[in-house]
Amino acid sequence: MSASPAAAPGIAPVPPRQRRWWLRGAIVGVVTAMTVWAVVGIGFDLGVLMRNLAAANRLIDDSFPPEWSFLPQLWGPFIETVQIAIIGTIVGGLVAVPVAILAARPIAPKRWINFIDRNFMNVLRTMPDLFWAMLFASAVGFGPLAGALALSVFTVAVVSKLFSESIESIDLGLLEAVRSTGGNWFETVKLSVLPQVLAHYVSYVLYAFELNIRSSMVLGLVGAGGIGMVLEEQRTTFQYQRVTLIILAIFVVVLLIERTAELARRRLV
Repeated sequence: MSASPAAAPGIAPVPPRQRRWWLRGAIVGVVTAMTVWAVVGIGFDLGVLMRNLAAANRLIDDSFPPEWSFLPQLWGPFIETVQIAIIGTIVGGLVAVPVAILAARPIAPKRWINFIDRNFMNVLRTMPDLFWAMLFASAVGFGPLAGALALSVFTVAVVSKLFSESIESIDLGLLEAVRSTGGNWFETVKLSVLPQVLAHYVSYVLYAFELNIRSSMVLGLVGAGGIGMVLEEQRTTFQYQRVTLIILAIFVVVLLIERTAELARRRLV
């Protein structure tokens, strides 16, 4: 057991517990101050919230029981939602491969290419999927095409970031081995990079598919097709029993898809 370091002459050592106490106190103080600042900033009023609980109770009463007879009308929008997610995942997953490779520092062919590509990824991640859905809905019209394009961009942002990080952690010795035998850049990527990260790439694509299923349902709220459009139609017409049914159906579908994708990822990685 190592001895504790001796204190400097004339200076009393600060006990570790005392140092931790001051640190914890400072953290609690900062978090408390930020919370108070945020509450005041948004005008949070607990009294108003309590008075509005009666309206929330009426909404709950109007939402139950679910209108089960509306269920057959949901199959078509659900299939369209899955189709949007599939197209967005496949297209975005394919585009993400070169984007991720050029963004990985160890294998980028040029520094300026790496710089431009990484900033391109940052731009894609900065904008949320709802923004892309509204943008494409304005460009190509409301419907599933706008949703598929929005999810393609979203998939590129997610998969390229994760995939590039995996590439940066590969065994660089294999790269040097291929280069030492006279392999060019494309051969180096094909023979030494992709074999090491292919399983991770498939896992990331499956993860993006899970996200796209949920996102495609939300994108429908801005006119991008799928079950989200049906949900918004029923909400705006105050058909809350149908809204409850749609929410329950979405929950079951998302749960099944996430479970299936999780099992697939465990077998791959």
